[in-house]
Amino acid sequence: MKAVKLGMIIAVAALMTLGFGSAAFALHSGGVAHCDACHTMHNSQNGVVYAQHDFPTPGVVGETATPSLLTGTDPSSTCLYCHDGAASYHVLSTDGSNYKAGGDFYWLTVDGTLGRHPVAGEQKGHNIVAADFGLAADVTLTAAPVRANYGGAVAYPSSALGCESCHDPHGKNADGLPIAESGSYGAVAPTGAAVGNYRLLGSTNYDAGSGVVFDNPSPIAVSAGSSAPDTDAEHNDYGYGMSEWCTNCHMGFDAQGSNAHRHPAGNDAHLNGYGDAYNQYRATGNVLPAPQPADAFDFFVPFERGLTDVTSLSTTRTDGPDINSNIMCLTCHRAHASPFADAGRWDFGEELLDESPIAEEFGDIVWYGEDIATRYGPYQRSLCNKCHIQD
Repeated sequence: MKAVKLGMIIAVAALMTLGFGSAAFALHSGGVAHCDACHTMHNSQNGVVYAQHDFPTPGVVGETATPSLLTGTDPSSTCLYCHDGAASYHVLSTDGSNYKAGGDFYWLTVDGTLGRHPVAGEQKGHNIVAADFGLAADVTLTAAPVRANYGGAVAYPSSALGCESCHDPHGKNADGLPIAESGSYGAVAPTGAAVGNYRLLGSTNYDAGSGVVFDNPSPIAVSAGSSAPDTDAEHNDYGYGMSEWCTNCHMGFDAQGSNAHRHPAGNDAHLNGYGDAYNQYRATGNVLPAPQPADAFDFFVPFERGLTDVTSLSTTRTDGPDINSNIMCLTCHRAHASPFADAGRWDFGEELLDESPIAEEFGDIVWYGEDIATRYGPYQRSLCNKCHIQD
């Protein structure tokens, strides 16, 4: 009898482990989540009227209507009630300590005050509208930058910019197959099913609102995971299509060559000889006599490997670019926001990185917790030199 009871206890423990493991807690899992995570079907919880989250208990705020019966005032607020903070899947910290690859929306809330050209918070990234978190539309750029005279382009209005402008909250895919798991971590779809788009990014024909429908599919990439910070040892690995995806809103920014007045970025913007430079350059004053790609990767200056097979990507690869690799938008910018102007991965306006006024004002936190003078040296110049060795 004792053996039977022990067996039952082990079985229950095993079920609990399976039921409460990390996979079960993944809200989206690459597709649509359970509806009441984001929507309040009858604007009430336990008989109490409410209209927005105040986790873990809904807050009583009256009968104010919200779009699509959302539990936040607006779509981005609804997202941020789960995604605020500095760890796991969070993207909005209280101090800039979110070290995920996409960056930290915190920097939108603070203005730099030092230097020749102090940087306003709204200049530091994508200004999503999230009223419950004090995030408002960009008042300077009233629409997404689009290449001048780009034929027929619909400029996405800043007043409508939110998390759902880029991420499909329902995780639908174009082929209509059921989504078995997230596509953010290199999973291979089971027979008869699909994996969700990388980071739930909207894909071809995604309706981003305001008349913008995506022409280009979501990129091929793998993520370092929910809680891992961006580092040389563990980082997002990009395969194909990132820049093209960005041009769903920023039309024409992948134009090639000096005649277009745009830095090349895209699947055909191969690094070629610049890849050799990348594999030689370690820091200002530390340039190897020949390319050594095996350990050349620098997470501050990522690149796209030019690979369409997601299983060939790895978040622990330390090798630099080869003949297939190309530059992309995220080589120089972060997707959400950064401490620097234009969501830059480093301060584009300073000669010496360690003397960036933003770094002086906020400390090593702007360098993902790194001491930049220790990492590269006290006289490190712009990281453009990783491909363009001019220092």
